[in-house]
Amino acid sequence: MARESAHQLGTPISSLAGWVELLADRANDELGQRAVGHMAGDIERLERVAHRFERIGRPPQKEDLDVETILQRVTEYFRARVPTLSHTVQIALKTSGPLQVKGDPVLIEWAVEAVVKNAVDALAGRGGRILVEGERLPEGDIRVRVTDDGPGVPRDLRKRIFDAGFSTKERGWGIGLALARRIVAESHRGSLALLPSSRGARFEFIFPA
Repeated sequence: MARESAHQLGTPISSLAGWVELLADRANDELGQRAVGHMAGDIERLERVAHRFERIGRPPQKEDLDVETILQRVTEYFRARVPTLSHTVQIALKTSGPLQVKGDPVLIEWAVEAVVKNAVDALAGRGGRILVEGERLPEGDIRVRVTDDGPGVPRDLRKRIFDAGFSTKERGWGIGLALARRIVAESHRGSLALLPSSRGARFEFIFPA
C-alpha cells in the first residue's frame, strides 16, 4: 500500500512542478521569485517523501554520505517555514569536522527531520530557539544533537516518548519519533535518545563509524 501511495503521488507532483516552472517565468519581483523558490522546495520534499514510502519494507541502501549535508538541508527547509514575526522560531546549525558515515541518506534525513519537526511543534505558539549540532567523536562515531528551549518532556512521559502511537500533541499520531529511533537503531546500528536537560528537550543521535 505504501509503494502504491508513492506511485499515485508521482503524477500530481509532476504536474505541480510544471505549474511552478510556469510561475517562475512570470514572477517579476523578488517576493514572487522567493515564493516560487519555496514552492519548488516543497515539491522536492514531496518527491523525497514519496521516495521514502517506496523504501518501506526494503533493506537500507547504504552509501558513503556526509551527515552535514543532510543537516543543512533539513534546517534550511524548516527555517523558511517557521514564524519570523510573531512567536519567532530560530533554527541554528553548528557542525565541526567531517561527518562522513556509511548509511542510507533517505532514511537518515527522514529520522533527523522527524526530530527537528518535533522541536518546531514544541515551540508552536510560543517561539524559541532550536540548535542542531553535528560532530565526530574521538572514537569516530558521529553525534547529532537537536536541542530546543520549549516546555520539554514531562518526567513521567520520558520513557514513553519513543513508543509507537504515543504523542503529547492533541492531534499527534505518535509515529515520528518511533520511526526515527527504528531507522537509527535497526537500519544503522546507532542510537537515538532523549537526554536529561534543565530546559526544553535535547535529542541525541549516534551513528557508528
